[in-house]
Amino acid sequence: MNRVMLTGVRPSGNLTLGNYLGAIKNFVDRQESYKSYIFIADLHAVTSYKEPNFLKESVYNCIAMYLACGVDENKTIIFKQSDVLEHGTFGFIMTFQTKMGELSRMTQFKAKSQGCGKEGVDTGLFVYPTLMVADILLYNTDIVPVGKDQQQHVELTRDLAERFNKRYGNTLNMPDVYVDVIGNKILNLQNPAEKMNKSDDGNNKGTIFLMDDLNVARKKIMSSVTDNYNKVHFDEDLQPGISNLMSILAKITGETFESIEKRYEGKGYGDFKKEVADVVCSLLENIQERFKKYNNKELLDKILFNGANDARIDASETLNRVRKSMGLN
Repeated sequence: MNRVMLTGVRPSGNLTLGNYLGAIKNFVDRQESYKSYIFIADLHAVTSYKEPNFLKESVYNCIAMYLACGVDENKTIIFKQSDVLEHGTFGFIMTFQTKMGELSRMTQFKAKSQGCGKEGVDTGLFVYPTLMVADILLYNTDIVPVGKDQQQHVELTRDLAERFNKRYGNTLNMPDVYVDVIGNKILNLQNPAEKMNKSDDGNNKGTIFLMDDLNVARKKIMSSVTDNYNKVHFDEDLQPGISNLMSILAKITGETFESIEKRYEGKGYGDFKKEVADVVCSLLENIQERFKKYNNKELLDKILFNGANDARIDASETLNRVRKSMGLN
């Protein structure tokens, strides 16, 4: 039987180059070697209020973008989280395996709850990691390709699966995290101390979106922050900006850092930035052309319908096994 690979994505709007290089590309490169699942995490999206029509459109855009990035609907089961009811049921069960201290230490909860106080934090933000645990465990997942910032959630999944198995017998499969050495965390082009992400204040000069106009994307790269060393060299501590650009180039082309350094020995940053911009714009152009092909709601509804039917088979089998172990069947 093929090993299982799974990833999920929140339909939160325009995906970034960081999303693609940190997680999507890792999945696409391996989808033929595994029984592969991708789900649109629309339940995770409503941990805070989303306008319903905006959420619906975001789901369609997200699926079309993943297909444009190379996910093959004939090799990967693609579905919407809320269409497989086992996710919600199992997520509720997994909250009973979890300590409040474990959830309060989750990095994203700490970051997003700062300044809110306990009364100002939605419960969904606090408990959503247990739903993420259920998402992974429902499909007997073997590997979860994620960016470095998501590694903590897979580690929690392993901890809770082990705890459940000790309490109720060997019931759940133990997943492994897959974080690529190169490009596991693409950083903001203007502030390489932060990851590349959509800015809450609307200032996205350091973020490249997959649907960016090519001229805009090129300008962002050419104006990216570097340093005074004037040497193309990979050193995340001393040269974070240049190292980030090297990671982007290496991840897209497959070239090693050593090879890039050798090619640019004695050269300035201008030529290097131009090559990075050329490679990124070529990638974006290809993705945007494919997006036009898949931006078809009738086609996407058919893919989601078939995917949900396939996903329910494995999800219901796991949930029934869990219920039996707990004496709930």
